Amino acid sequence: MFSIERVFTVQSNCARGSKRAEARFSVTLFRVRIFCQANIVIFQRHFPCQMTKPLLKPMYPTLISNMIAKRNDEAVNEFERSFNCRVLEIFADNRRLNVEELKHDSEEFLKSLKTEFIWGETGKTKYVPITRLLKLLKNSPQSIKDLLPHKTVTTLVKITNFNLAIDITLIEELVKTVIHAEETYVKLLPYAENGTEISSYGLQDFVSAHYVPQMIEEPERADYYSAYAVGIIFFLLDSRRRENVYLKDLLSSTLLMHLELCIHAENNCLETPDIDVFTVAQFRNTLYEFRCLDTDRNGVLSPTEMTFFREGLFNAVFIQRVFEISMVYESGCLDFKAFVDLVAAIRFRHTMASAKYHFEAFDFKGDGVLDEDEIRTAAQALPEYAPSDDNVHIDIVTGELKDMLRLNKNGVSSKDFVNNRMNSTFTGFLSNYSDFLKYERREQ
Repeated sequence: MFSIERVFTVQSNCARGSKRAEARFSVTLFRVRIFCQANIVIFQRHFPCQMTKPLLKPMYPTLISNMIAKRNDEAVNEFERSFNCRVLEIFADNRRLNVEELKHDSEEFLKSLKTEFIWGETGKTKYVPITRLLKLLKNSPQSIKDLLPHKTVTTLVKITNFNLAIDITLIEELVKTVIHAEETYVKLLPYAENGTEISSYGLQDFVSAHYVPQMIEEPERADYYSAYAVGIIFFLLDSRRRENVYLKDLLSSTLLMHLELCIHAENNCLETPDIDVFTVAQFRNTLYEFRCLDTDRNGVLSPTEMTFFREGLFNAVFIQRVFEISMVYESGCLDFKAFVDLVAAIRFRHTMASAKYHFEAFDFKGDGVLDEDEIRTAAQALPEYAPSDDNVHIDIVTGELKDMLRLNKNGVSSKDFVNNRMNSTFTGFLSNYSDFLKYERREQ
């Protein structure tokens, strides 16, 4: 399952020099930890079983139609389609009633909770002793008991770490997050293929209908913003080659929450969130970069055009492999969706999805094992994009990369590569000059 905490880790590493950035990161990570506790409740409720001048002419990149997930209901007749829609509507109505009931129960519970608090040592934080909380839960409705099972209470006690008590703010945030996720789930249902999955096509419709209208400054093309946002989501959920994602994975990933945070920040001219990939500004940057590379303005990128990607400072062998592991046109060109995958892999290199993407790119034999010969083959291109560096000796570089992965004679499997803490350093070193230089100068 996707872990957004790893994404926060890489973002925080970039902001270590700023105390304000570290503080902001701590607050955000705090919210994520609360959201992780909310996931347990959500699962139980929903799934008991389970670079140049801009172009003068407007030009839009291409999305290969047969690469976009087809709507499952196109294959069924009108009667079946109507029946399925009606079932989902009834299911959504039932869920909506449950959410209203949960809201009412939560309000009453929080009111009672605030009468049982004790002050912390500073006199600024309110805590509820676990004995009083358990007494309240005993007399609470079942919806509240489901919200705070024993495992969640234990986790909140550990997070608070204060005299077997829980910071009341934690419980309030947990309640708020669960209710928000419940409401999002209800909104997602009409766009889902069934009660458990949603296609990229359905999720694009959802983003266009629910999020784009909230934007004060709408993107140039709402449909391409939706395709871009969903492309990022599917990539980070490690589903870039799947037609559907599970609703439980989507809700638990916090990605939709970050999309909302980006919209809120841009609408109100607030400081950009740490995870700003869903801002209209970032979408425009990606679209602009694509357009600048697409010199013949045919809406797709050829291998020749991609040689100028990020000023040509990427490993040519890696860029060639991007074409080979992506879904491309018959002419061998990348469309906008495949380009977004590449951008996401670079931006979120500390995630599991990016590790798998880079592993596939460097696994030239396609046997699921990365060996010394493959590392050496990729390293051969280093002098080409790092010509000013006289220290590029292929044997030394290959040995260094092997040490990063603790490579043995049998190579390293995809699973071991993903679990290796040095995988992001390895992929950065081998894929682009900027990270290569950063690593070489790490001790300066």
